[in-house]
Amino acid sequence: MEIAEFYCRNVAVLLPVLLVLLLVVLPSANNRKARSVGSAAAAAAAAPPTDPSDCDLLGCGGIYECYGNGWVNYLPYRAGERYNIPLSAFHAGASTQQGQPECLLGTANNYLPWVTEDGRLTVRPGPHALDLSSLRLSDHGVQGLVQGVSALIPLEEVLHLSIARNELTLVPSPTLKKFQNVRLLSLSGNFFTEFSNDTAEHNRLPLLTKLRVLDMRNCSLRTLPEAFFRNVNLEYLFLSHNRITTLPAEIFYPLRGLLHLDLSNMDTRRTGEERIENPFMKLIAGVDLHQDIFFPLISLVFLDLSNTRLEYQAFIALRSVQRRVKYVSYCNIGLPAIVDYLFVSKKIAMLDISYNVGVAQSLHSASFALLADSLEVLYFKDSMVQQLNWLVPLQRLRVLNLRGNILRMLQRESFANLTHLEQLDLSYNYISAWNQQILTTTTALQSVNLRNNSIVILTTDMLYDFSRLSAMGLGGNTIQCSCNYVKFLRNILHNRTDVAGAYTISAEPLIVGRRGSGTISNKLSLQHVQLFDYEESEYLCMNFTSNQKLDPLELQDCMIPEDELINSEIPEEGEDEPAHAKNHTLVYILVSVAVSFLILTGVGLFYYWFHIKYFFKIMKNSAVLSFFNDEKLYLDKSGLLKEADFHYDVFVSYSNADRSWVLDHLLPNMEGVSQINLCLHERDFEVGYGILENIISCMDRSRCLMLIVSESFLLSHWCQFEMHLAQHRLLETRRDELILVLLEDIPRRKCPKTLSYLLKTKTYIKWPTKSVNEQALFWKRLHKTLLTSKV
Repeated sequence: MEIAEFYCRNVAVLLPVLLVLLLVVLPSANNRKARSVGSAAAAAAAAPPTDPSDCDLLGCGGIYECYGNGWVNYLPYRAGERYNIPLSAFHAGASTQQGQPECLLGTANNYLPWVTEDGRLTVRPGPHALDLSSLRLSDHGVQGLVQGVSALIPLEEVLHLSIARNELTLVPSPTLKKFQNVRLLSLSGNFFTEFSNDTAEHNRLPLLTKLRVLDMRNCSLRTLPEAFFRNVNLEYLFLSHNRITTLPAEIFYPLRGLLHLDLSNMDTRRTGEERIENPFMKLIAGVDLHQDIFFPLISLVFLDLSNTRLEYQAFIALRSVQRRVKYVSYCNIGLPAIVDYLFVSKKIAMLDISYNVGVAQSLHSASFALLADSLEVLYFKDSMVQQLNWLVPLQRLRVLNLRGNILRMLQRESFANLTHLEQLDLSYNYISAWNQQILTTTTALQSVNLRNNSIVILTTDMLYDFSRLSAMGLGGNTIQCSCNYVKFLRNILHNRTDVAGAYTISAEPLIVGRRGSGTISNKLSLQHVQLFDYEESEYLCMNFTSNQKLDPLELQDCMIPEDELINSEIPEEGEDEPAHAKNHTLVYILVSVAVSFLILTGVGLFYYWFHIKYFFKIMKNSAVLSFFNDEKLYLDKSGLLKEADFHYDVFVSYSNADRSWVLDHLLPNMEGVSQINLCLHERDFEVGYGILENIISCMDRSRCLMLIVSESFLLSHWCQFEMHLAQHRLLETRRDELILVLLEDIPRRKCPKTLSYLLKTKTYIKWPTKSVNEQALFWKRLHKTLLTSKV
């Protein structure tokens, strides 16, 4: 009765589906019957040959024909080969794709050629492919439809199955049991929001030993049961565009053969929840991962986490990524820093860490040292990168994309080791012109993108660097009208190439060699270089005098006759040599003396710079004190008298970097325990008076002076002034109450004369950082000293 009701309710959907299946399946069934009558040899001869190396997992090759889903296929042509991810330094448009940041590894559509975006199969119709997508079927509807289809075709022959974009709320595990040999399965676009004990049979996939690819994108998943993958051995798993906020620690234990994992584009927005672990961090929601969650994936080669924000403590899970991983995208995951455990897999060949604005602050010369022998492609876009000294170890790098950062200057040393670099994207930065050739060692470099930077002039060194390229982009820069720029663009409109949007630069040669002793003069040519982004409006030059943009090809000032420019030579060696020999010798001598003097002066400044700087600081402080040495300066003149009453027990001088130690340790142990009244500048300085007046007045009204000494203290101008002033005031008032507290060891080379003198003449006390017992003794000694002074 229930089955009858089901068919009545869904007759409008089921009849067209069954008709299509009959048209597809019956001819195949008749063919199978005819083949059974013939001999086995004839059947073998009629079947197309099957190559085991063909990638049947993708629905193409061998006996399968795949029409593709309209997306570029990034998958390897054969198992174990490299992925076919296209690389280009030429992106003239915006950095985002449909509102999402554009990341290196693309989207899941690039790795699922056998299924379209709306869930339809793209493989050749037949008994091996069953498409039940976009039928708006419920859980019972799918179960009933599959039961009806089983009467028409043997379900064990189905290798490609799509139940995408229906209205399922439970994983159809009982139904999937009937497809024992299915290899590619798509359940995308359903609504699997809840997993409960009442529906235990739906909380895990059935035993499908042949299943290799599972597509569960956009299924509203918030988590998965721990045993969900226990009965399958997947190679490709797609979980992107879900709402997963956490995953069980052992979820991937059965997937030791997994090669490809897509956890990208998780929508982790939460309602009614706030993160308060660290109030100074941005309040964002993210995926919470166990620290060892990737540990079982020993075969993993491809990991995509792009556009999936991680919880702050979840980043430690990235250290469990196994050593075979080659393709990694941490694009826009909120990565806070570059640390070594990110690169435990020293085989990473392609890495995307774009759109992580906190990473740049932690970059140093060894940040990518672990990837020196493997990394070939690095995308580091829109991440506030300011300097490039971290490039030095990456000797195998072939493609580098630094689009949309805040780079300002390029240094030759940054590119010195990049001998294999082929493509470089530096667009949308703030790079200005350079006056030394920076690409002398990048012999393999073919294309550079310098669009939308701050290049104002074209120097000859820049033209030398450009002459090594085959393609480049320079549009969007405000370049000054100059002869170099005219030479750069001359004849450009008459030399359009066959490449769409590309033009050949036919600039006049620049002289790079000499003629002498049989050597022919070499000339620099840009005729082989192509502009991929040429538009007349973007290549106008700026006349800063008139503040107008002009067409550089129409400028008359640089129209030098062709023969005169091309045939000009550098004078040969030996010409007019007797007349200038003496002058040259004299110049060499003067230059040598000047250079020697500068070297000696520099060495002297290097070794004695600290003393020189401190001498001038003492002179400045003394001048300030003598200038303000007036009775009108003191807010309380009684402080000058030794027997006067004091408002404070201790005046504390400290650096702002040591503020937390003063507030968390010193203040509670003094005022909270011993009732010793401290004078702190941020609390006790009187409003409306100058800083200098407050310092002198509070020192005079304090029984003791305490200096909290650290390296930060010595770097502070006010702290050094207070130290100098303390010595000066103690001598002037004939007092001897000065306490030195050392928070850390001060190197001898950083210790100024005043502090050295005080350390030699005053007893100081050092803060113990490790032992609690020693800290208790520290406070006991300090209490005793201050209480004795107070009595």
